[in-house]
Amino acid sequence: MTAIDEIKERVDIVEFIGRYVQLKRAGSTYKGLCPFHDERTPSFVVFPHSGTWRCFGACGIGGDVFAFLMQREHLDFREALQTLANEYGVTLEEANAESQDERARLYAINEAAATYFQEILRHHQGAQAARAYLERRGIDGKIIDHFRIGFALDTWSGLRDFLSERGWSLEEQLQAGLTKRHEERNSVYDAFRGRVMIPICDRQGRVIGFGGRVLGDGQPKYLNTAETPLFQKSHVIFGLDRARETIRTADQVVIVEGYMDVIAAHQHGFTNVVACMGTSLTSDQLQQLHRFTNNFILALDADAAGQQATVRGLNQARQSLLRVQKPTVTASGQVRLTERLSANLAIVSMPDGQDPDDVIRQTPEIWRQLVEKAQPLVDFYLRFVAQQYDLQSAQGKGLAVAEVAPLIAELDDEIERQHYIQQLSRQVQIDELTILSRVQAAAKTSNLPLDQQRKRSVSRFGAVRNRNADDATTAGDQSDAAHRKPREPKRGDRGSVTDAEARRGKQAVSQEDHLMTNLLREPSLLVWLSTATARLELMPLDGADWQSILNQEIFKALRYYMQGDELWDWESFQELLTPHLHGHLAHLLNYGAQLPHCDTEQLRWDTVSTLIHLRIQQLRTEARNIQFLQDDAARQGDMQAAKQFAELSNQQIRDLFHLQQSQHSLSKLFGPNGVMQGS
Repeated sequence: MTAIDEIKERVDIVEFIGRYVQLKRAGSTYKGLCPFHDERTPSFVVFPHSGTWRCFGACGIGGDVFAFLMQREHLDFREALQTLANEYGVTLEEANAESQDERARLYAINEAAATYFQEILRHHQGAQAARAYLERRGIDGKIIDHFRIGFALDTWSGLRDFLSERGWSLEEQLQAGLTKRHEERNSVYDAFRGRVMIPICDRQGRVIGFGGRVLGDGQPKYLNTAETPLFQKSHVIFGLDRARETIRTADQVVIVEGYMDVIAAHQHGFTNVVACMGTSLTSDQLQQLHRFTNNFILALDADAAGQQATVRGLNQARQSLLRVQKPTVTASGQVRLTERLSANLAIVSMPDGQDPDDVIRQTPEIWRQLVEKAQPLVDFYLRFVAQQYDLQSAQGKGLAVAEVAPLIAELDDEIERQHYIQQLSRQVQIDELTILSRVQAAAKTSNLPLDQQRKRSVSRFGAVRNRNADDATTAGDQSDAAHRKPREPKRGDRGSVTDAEARRGKQAVSQEDHLMTNLLREPSLLVWLSTATARLELMPLDGADWQSILNQEIFKALRYYMQGDELWDWESFQELLTPHLHGHLAHLLNYGAQLPHCDTEQLRWDTVSTLIHLRIQQLRTEARNIQFLQDDAARQGDMQAAKQFAELSNQQIRDLFHLQQSQHSLSKLFGPNGVMQGS
């Protein structure tokens, strides 16, 4: 039995979810108000016999105990696995115990360094200038303790000697980025000297590095820990460990540039503020924040460099953040799925010559007003292109329209789109019909980035995005094979997936395992599927199509990898997976090795056909669950709930019809010889 299986066997899912949701028995299930959206009629159902749960209301999400904890506490799979293992006494075998011990030592040495710097600031005579500096900046003792601010003496070996006396080797100090090696003298010296020291923590509050602010006019003004196994600047969000709960409750995050901005904000009560460590926002940083909110406000410097950084951050956000595909009706009456950015992006325009730290310390109320009046994304870009391009020239007009039209196309509200089309038309002095055509062209050609999570929904286009809560595949069905990384499948391993006997093979697999096997054999299918599903007027493949948490995590990693610029590399892909996924991955690859060879078109046909069949199967199971809930509501005399479930049931009938029609349309999509038409 795997650790994942053992956890699920030990967890009483009714008791566990009951800590967050008031549940009431309904036959063999339990019902309550969904904790993930506001509702008055209970639509959240727990299925004890399968260890799963499901919301049949607005959010439409579901899964097992791992999925619930990840959704409720905004954890990734690794964090949820560790949390549940700790609570239920399950030992997790690590892929590399030596590596884990090494990381634990690095956390410990950083913690020791933070304590050392704190004690120096509090008590050492040599820290008098640092204490005076913090006082001048208005940083009080409470916030100093809250952020564990310290001071590094202007000596070459103070920290080195402190750590050495407590058992840390010079090699460990170097690996943690706390010291540096002088190659010519073959000596080791402190990396931070004469600086106010600010510990940088991960989401769990563990110290992973430091930022040092020099006293006086020395350079560099700010110095961060060098890249280490724990500290990668592009992944770090300063202050998230302290801001995460406020971000979640306020449903908004304000992103600034530096840690002093964050410290000032938190001191004055603006505790949903975090920093991107002085660099352009990265995809990883945005994905972390998106677990807590869909509302992003960027507050970077007002100078030219700050404006450019803001634009880079916005472009990165648009590529990285959650998108949805929504049906729109064209002038000819056809239905097209168009891409919409589900996150709200806004920009704080800072006063000239001031950064957030200045504004907050001088007049906190002005900062509050700036955040409340943050410019919507398109407004900022309209102003930016007016400054960036010569709008009197033909080239400048073209560049401005090319920059803004895709942003307008992503807006969800038709009135907003029309408003900005008119505004852009006036700004570049081009007629509205021309601008409209550019916006429509941008909507047609936009491709959904593969690394983005999409909201789950049920639409009349057969976009069934809801996990089958009643019969959900359990995570960890297969042995994790001691977490060994599976080998890369050889080209000859590919099999003909049209052979029913080969499908069953010696290893029986579920349909979703078969679908995942196809994607692993040919990762470029992810790109092709986005086109194929759009042609069939279906929602794109996303994480919600997978009932198994293991398949969800592998799919997430695969989509993230394919979004990058790297060529496919099996070893690099496996580095994205937690060790506890390697056993399931090996199972899928072993299954794939049993399948006879097939060409690309056969593989494509089988993949999209399996996806449709999987959704039909899920929808039918879901329909049975909804019928049960409808009958139960009627027996309880809750006619409002019964009506709600009846409407949902009717919607599912329409969805099922569309999926069945899509099955029949496959021959048109691929043509008589099995080749995709227009590909």
